[in-house]
Amino acid sequence: MTKQQFLNELNRLMVQIPEGERKDILSDYEAHIDSAIENGKTEEEAVEDLGSPKTIADELGVFVPTDKLSGSKKEPITNVGPNIFAFLGMLLFNLIFIIGPVVGIAGAFIGLYAAAFACLITPVAFIINLFTHDTPILLAFFLILATFSFGYLFLLVTNFLAKWFLKLIHWYWKLNVKIVKGSY
Repeated sequence: MTKQQFLNELNRLMVQIPEGERKDILSDYEAHIDSAIENGKTEEEAVEDLGSPKTIADELGVFVPTDKLSGSKKEPITNVGPNIFAFLGMLLFNLIFIIGPVVGIAGAFIGLYAAAFACLITPVAFIINLFTHDTPILLAFFLILATFSFGYLFLLVTNFLAKWFLKLIHWYWKLNVKIVKGSY
């Protein structure tokens, strides 16, 4: 490992230390490496004598979990007993009172979407009927227009209700997470 790689890695591991202190520590290690090089060691040997940047960061009392380095946040683990009971309680409540109605409403939405699409494609049947039977053109035109318009309107209303329902499910999910974490 070169001097620059060593210093970059050490800097990355000491991200929790204030910048001024971190610069002082890095300049001390840089001076130590330069001194070893002046005394006849190669850059790699001087860096190797110091040890790994991880060991140095640990000795300095800097604890940096790997997920902290990647940028994600994790809360410290505390007493998880109440959280487990909250999770089991919410699971039981959701299985008994929530899952059934949600599945039923989701099935109803599937049926509403199917009905809307059926109304949208019904004009094709009227057009075929126009060529195979003796249906007045004006009547066929208004039937085509009415069924397509009704299907489109039905699709828009169903889509609006489905979006509202999904927002409600998302809100309820977030509520469950807050309850289980104990932050509600």
